[in-house]
Amino acid sequence: MEEFQTPAPRERNPLTHQKHRREVLWQITIPLGLGLLVILTMAILAAASTASQASHWADISLIWLITPTLLFTLITLAILAALIYGLVRLILVLPFYTYRLLNWLNLFGSRVKQLGNKAVEPVLRVQALGSSVKTLGRNIRRRS
Repeated sequence: MEEFQTPAPRERNPLTHQKHRREVLWQITIPLGLGLLVILTMAILAAASTASQASHWADISLIWLITPTLLFTLITLAILAALIYGLVRLILVLPFYTYRLLNWLNLFGSRVKQLGNKAVEPVLRVQALGSSVKTLGRNIRRRS
């Protein structure tokens, strides 16, 4: 079996590589470092604080933890209220249109029934005529 050989690395464009490195620095490395620095600072302040300060920071932390939940709940409540309003409007309008649809379906059904009866009528006449002829033949045989 042949061994799989990896292709030789191609030369990079030095301008785009330099731009990529600069973007990585400003878009990934620096924001990540600043976030880590903020978290470490908060951890040091929490560890060095007194009991009353800890309670104060705990209250602030609870506010920050509860706020996103409240916002998402408010958005969900607004969507639910809009859906309820739309459903009420639909219930008010729907009977008129469903009655019109029912009338149209009844008309369509009666037309289909008429067309079906017209399509079957010649067959039934032929069968009825055949049955009449058979019955007449039986009655003649009985009388003779």
